[in-house]
Amino acid sequence: MKLNFEKNNFGHIPLLKKLWLDCFEEKSQAVDLFFERCMDFTSIYTARVEHKPVAMLFLVRSTLNGKKAHYLCSAATQGEYRHLGIMSRLIEYALEDSHKNGDAYSLLFPASEKLYSYYERLGYQPLCTARKKVFTREELKRIAQNNQSNLPLVNSYNYEELQRLCLKDNFLFQNNNFISFASDYYSLYDCKTVKSDNCFAIFEEENSTAEVFYSLYTDFSRLAEKILKKTTAKQFVFTGKSDDELYENSLIEKYGMIKSLDNNEKIPENTYIGITLS
Repeated sequence: MKLNFEKNNFGHIPLLKKLWLDCFEEKSQAVDLFFERCMDFTSIYTARVEHKPVAMLFLVRSTLNGKKAHYLCSAATQGEYRHLGIMSRLIEYALEDSHKNGDAYSLLFPASEKLYSYYERLGYQPLCTARKKVFTREELKRIAQNNQSNLPLVNSYNYEELQRLCLKDNFLFQNNNFISFASDYYSLYDCKTVKSDNCFAIFEEENSTAEVFYSLYTDFSRLAEKILKKTTAKQFVFTGKSDDELYENSLIEKYGMIKSLDNNEKIPENTYIGITLS
């Protein structure tokens, strides 16, 4: 079997959409949205047998502490070509190419716990972290009532500025277009978004619990106020950057993986990936 590796063969997109839907439990509208909105800042890597792509992955270009980096996502191999080492070779090809183009770090979020060991064999380390904080509705109401922020307003649609203000360092910095896409992407799965001055959040609800899996805010009380207006949930679980004061005294959890592509670049401690794709 002769394998060929390619970058950005946009003629394969219809076949890649089919491969994506065959491998992941995704809505076709969500896959279409990714290809419509993310190609300007995403590189496509494929492994091809003859004229047919049999494996794929995507590198969403971003930065980490001012260094070029990427988020590796949606790695998939067609069923009959699995367990042949194709994905490992494709990842190696993609990382070599991205390193040549100046990337210092590669980050990813394994789709399952068992995949952590697979990516460790490829040189990734489970050094990305996050913390969780649980609030009752009554606790969040009390916080929201203290909203007397005199902070200068930041347009919530400028997600880049919000990231810099809220997360400061050791986080995967994404551009406005990716976060805007992610908001629309998750809305297809019935997630709710808060977009208001000085805050932004995406959350999903189940059994009276709101899981706030991504948020940016300069004042948590303002965010609490906006979220409460969007849901009747009785409990709220926030996930965020491990050095955020909000999560003080909560446990640090493994939250993704990182690999240095340059021996001169030390991996930052407790790197926060932030928003990911499901």
